[in-house]
Amino acid sequence: MDKNKLAEFIGWHIGDGCLSISKKRYQYFLTGDIVEEYSFYKNIIVPTFNDLFGAFFDKKIKLRKYKSNNVCGIYIGNKNFVKVLNENIGIKSGKKINITIPEIIKSKNQKIAFLRGLFDTDGSIYYCKSNFKTKKRSLFTIFHYKPKIKLATISKELIEQVYDLLIGLGFSPMIRKPAKQKKNENIMYGVELYRIADTKKWINEIGFKNSKHLTKVLLHKKFGFCPPYSKIKQRKDMLDGKLNPLTFYPSNPHLSLNYIKKNLSN
Repeated sequence: MDKNKLAEFIGWHIGDGCLSISKKRYQYFLTGDIVEEYSFYKNIIVPTFNDLFGAFFDKKIKLRKYKSNNVCGIYIGNKNFVKVLNENIGIKSGKKINITIPEIIKSKNQKIAFLRGLFDTDGSIYYCKSNFKTKKRSLFTIFHYKPKIKLATISKELIEQVYDLLIGLGFSPMIRKPAKQKKNENIMYGVELYRIADTKKWINEIGFKNSKHLTKVLLHKKFGFCPPYSKIKQRKDMLDGKLNPLTFYPSNPHLSLNYIKKNLSN
């Protein structure tokens, strides 16, 4: 079994997976958004899953759509497979509030693969305008050009472990202040890469495989900025020249895309 692929799968699991063990049932789910992540599951997750665990099943696992929940993914009710995940690989059953990184993640390449898998499923990359306080408008105060990469989860220990992994790989992450969005929700803990040098290092050395994130990176590379609140189809249309990214900035239709990119990159 490929240890790096396994490490990436473990990252996917911690982000999007669920392992449940009871007296009567052994279940495993791995699901994502039916629209925004369908291509990621179809082209990356399911083929890798079959490469890793195909020997446990009589036929290849197929991607399913669960339209009632607006998700796509895989569902496994195989007791032997679930026990291997739990007992041999170290994936815990139940809620993720106390989830941690399994001890099987050891080498540098495994750590990189794990982080990529985790951030592909539970992390995000987004682009910000300048937060420098000034009354003078500029391209930097209008367009979302500055990348940030973050991960948020209910497990404090996981965030601390991810922080340590990033430090060990030469990054300079920041622990975000714990926050509770709603009264009945768990406290969310987070870690963020906010320095441009760190986000470039991530893209070059770890990267993304999820098109939900990749399309944002490619948009920024092509135009020098990435509009906020866009959907994956809109981003693909912008990359294909079917949609003008300035549509998201209706107050600035007169600006040239080449001019914007040239001046934002200076």
